[in-house]
Amino acid sequence: MKATLRRVYASAVLAGLSLAGAAGVHADDPNPALRDVFDQATRYSQAVDFPARVGDLGNSASGQSNFGIAADGISGDSTNASFGGFSPYAGNIVPNGRTCFSCHRPGAPQFGLPPLPLHDSVAPDDPLLTGISADIGTEPLGLYNFDQLGLTFHRPNRFNPFIPEGSPMKNLFFWRRTTRLLNLVFTVGFLGDGRSRELVETARGAVFTHTQSGDLRFDDLVAVQRLRDIARFMEDQIDPPELAALLDSTDPMYQTLVDNPFYTVSVTTPEQKEGQEIFRTRCMACHNTPNVFSNLDHIDAPPLSFPPHVGHPMDIGVAQRNALNLEFRQYNPQTGQREPITIPLIREDGTVINYTVVDDVGVAGATGRYEDLHRFKIPQLRRISKLGPYFHDNSAQTLEDVVDYFNSDDYNNSADGSKYPIHMSAEQRSALLAFLDIL
Repeated sequence: MKATLRRVYASAVLAGLSLAGAAGVHADDPNPALRDVFDQATRYSQAVDFPARVGDLGNSASGQSNFGIAADGISGDSTNASFGGFSPYAGNIVPNGRTCFSCHRPGAPQFGLPPLPLHDSVAPDDPLLTGISADIGTEPLGLYNFDQLGLTFHRPNRFNPFIPEGSPMKNLFFWRRTTRLLNLVFTVGFLGDGRSRELVETARGAVFTHTQSGDLRFDDLVAVQRLRDIARFMEDQIDPPELAALLDSTDPMYQTLVDNPFYTVSVTTPEQKEGQEIFRTRCMACHNTPNVFSNLDHIDAPPLSFPPHVGHPMDIGVAQRNALNLEFRQYNPQTGQREPITIPLIREDGTVINYTVVDDVGVAGATGRYEDLHRFKIPQLRRISKLGPYFHDNSAQTLEDVVDYFNSDDYNNSADGSKYPIHMSAEQRSALLAFLDIL
């Protein structure tokens, strides 16, 4: 077995996928990094707790300021929100005016982007548009997809120090919607695929990505306390406010919210009541956090430094459908042509698969695991009627589109949809929508 692991590890390195530096290594194990990635002893916990919280270390008011939101809670103010200066690691970092507020605006539904297309409501000199080159680089579709579809261009391994230069994993990219801030504190794993372990890490990555065009980290300019404050501000975005009791098992309301998963949902009509029962039987296998309806499964073990999924991402077929016909081949500015990206992925049986990217690979882009292809984070559903467009690629415009997708062959034939099939009549569809509308 150990000889096999040695061969797999060597193959992975030769393929350009570095797994070095994983945490929790065993001194007597010749392949600690590989063992940490594939350790079958890691188990999922369904306890109603949220172990990656970092907000208690920060100040919400300072976080709002560092986020780029003025004291009025509505308008932008970049006075305390810019990151720049000289870094011996990355050189001279000149702020481009972008802050967290640029993409997460209080006036938009639950701290999302302004309405699409962006140019209809965003001034041409707004940093949201003028600073976009930091995200897209030479990608010619970057501005169009952002303006028209609300999708940002991401390279998930752009700043990963464990991925060597020249690896195709560095070139890998995808298109993702802007994360809403509502009830982030009740989620396990952050960003659309859950690849980020906690909010300080999430905020740090956003600072690197959105404020400069290079690929060098400048950790020395990004004070941890400022990131903790931003994390606290984001963790405080809770709606309805009663849900905060779930964060403290000693709170008098904690057990009530756990025992009655619909306690904070006001069901008033027979159709809504029927929809709640349909939700209970068809949807709660995945949306199982009581009263929040995110997913509460999390890894009950220390995080790894080549980050695995820390929550329970799932493949429901959205990525493979690629309904918006998004492009996933790399653009070569020298030739003006698109070139396919082939990345090395490791199966749990030790096989290295050279996978040619044709759609969004999901969390596999961060973990390097073949089994993680097309897996995405399960979102929370409170105020869901206000959070469209939907899915990681904004490919569903309305809640009706979402429900119809889950009632379709695309979902039911997917890797996880086949485990949790959904088949609804027209009456059941209408009842479920009536329930979702009041969440």
